[in-house]
Amino acid sequence: MASKTQLIFELSQNTVKKLSNYEKWAAFLRSASWQYKYPFEDQVLIYAQRPDATACASFDIWTDKLHRWINKGSKGIALLSDNNG
Repeated sequence: MASKTQLIFELSQNTVKKLSNYEKWAAFLRSASWQYKYPFEDQVLIYAQRPDATACASFDIWTDKLHRWINKGSKGIALLSDNNG
């Protein structure tokens, strides 16, 4: 059974392959224009999981800095981090 990290990595790879289609590339660019502070890899994962997302931040940023609350039962967007190798 594949780990969550492996599944997220595969989702990223499959999404990048699909972006060779003009319509999907244009849809990705519309989504990525809202996520301009994120690296390409994170933009791809955000698009793959929530193509209509207009704002993406960690739970702490939403609550502490933006003073917004996340609804109970909401699903997050998984991103990969390469901390510590």
